[in-house]
Amino acid sequence: MPSPQPLEIAPLAPYEDRLLAALAFFRFQRAIASQARHCLSMYFRQGEGRIMQEVKFYARQIGVEPEEFLELIYQDGDRARAQLQAHFGHESVAMDAED
Repeated sequence: MPSPQPLEIAPLAPYEDRLLAALAFFRFQRAIASQARHCLSMYFRQGEGRIMQEVKFYARQIGVEPEEFLELIYQDGDRARAQLQAHFGHESVAMDAED
């Protein structure tokens, strides 16, 4: 199993950057990067149901279990994308490359 990859994100918009700084300040002077990681983790946990519904839908379409598809996405996103494109056609599945 691959290890988690380092995450690099573009700078936040000025307002969000200030909100993150304030949140880190009130969390016992936590480092900004650490606070951002905690916020992102909380977002994923709160959004798990919505995210997994999408995983389940597409897993059913290609005939695999949701956990298997989730792991495929994690380990080999290109292969997961190719399977979806083979099933739905090149333009049928909306998958943003980047923001």
